[in-house]
Amino acid sequence: MGKHDHLDPAYELYQPEREPSSKLKPVLLIVGIIAAISLVAGAGTAYWLNSSLSNIKRIGVTVDDENRPQPTGDGGLNILMLGADAGDKRNGPGTSIVKDATKADWPTGKYRSDATMLVHIDADREHAYVVSIPRDSYVPIHDQTGEKRDTTKINAALSIYGPSGALSTVENFSGQRIDHIAMVDWDGFKAITDAVGGVTVTVRGQGKTKMNGEEALDYVGERKKLPNGDFDRAKRQQNFLRALLTKVIERGTLYNPIKLKRTLDSMTKNVAVDDGWSTGAIRSLALTMRDIKPRDVTFLTIPTDGTDSDPIAGSIVVVDEAACQDLFDAMAADEMGAWVDANGKTKLGRPDDVN
Repeated sequence: MGKHDHLDPAYELYQPEREPSSKLKPVLLIVGIIAAISLVAGAGTAYWLNSSLSNIKRIGVTVDDENRPQPTGDGGLNILMLGADAGDKRNGPGTSIVKDATKADWPTGKYRSDATMLVHIDADREHAYVVSIPRDSYVPIHDQTGEKRDTTKINAALSIYGPSGALSTVENFSGQRIDHIAMVDWDGFKAITDAVGGVTVTVRGQGKTKMNGEEALDYVGERKKLPNGDFDRAKRQQNFLRALLTKVIERGTLYNPIKLKRTLDSMTKNVAVDDGWSTGAIRSLALTMRDIKPRDVTFLTIPTDGTDSDPIAGSIVVVDEAACQDLFDAMAADEMGAWVDANGKTKLGRPDDVN
């Protein structure tokens, strides 16, 4: 039996990306949480936080519990952040992955996952680790019930089997129980960037550059002109998110009532989370993380072993399975800080080091 013999017929609708996608980045929810979390310390902001959180849409999770890893019980929190390359250019006006994700029937083949990030928040709620999984990572794909279907690019999981398929795929790849899932679409990325009044990013060769939503999409979506292709694009995504996080929690945003309300509403209106993540639980997470700062959020990428080519999937990223196992063992033990210190090359470098 070949490695593609379990391929679902729906896979024919999934096509490897030929051109740069619409550049949506999903980690904005964690940025929003961290920011909103800091906000409740200010007078009167608790009401705004509660009001804005009520905008978040809900996604049903259909993975059979018997097909999921057991929770570690160590107090750490794992959140799967997903985004896709939908938009008017591919799917017509009014297209939104956030809206489609909340429907009973997932539109198979309509979306391609442009970004997959596993966020681990330490048990002490003082540090967060954003772990990027390159979209072309060649891994076993699992469906919406948790059954193994094929081995191909990880971004096929969302395209074919929806949010639950992506969750099951990452759980089986990492061996980690994912506590929550969150999604955002590219319109949300633009809206959030504009809501904070633009973001200043350090661009190699240009220095500090202030970007609006459209400019930010161009920056984080470029790959063909970068020396290391998608690997450099992932670093750009993280570099921008680091700058956005800094902008969101700076005093100019937190203590400007109009900008604060606009930012919170923009974040929450463009996000969907699993239906098991209640508003109260999100608010509680916010309260416990109120003191987190940008320096407490570490961006990194899973260890890989270069690229290769598959006759069906095309160009793929080869996962360094042994090194990834060490990474996820550290995550399970809530010892990510020590692992990052010992594996510095996976960590996002200084802003001026990003291509």
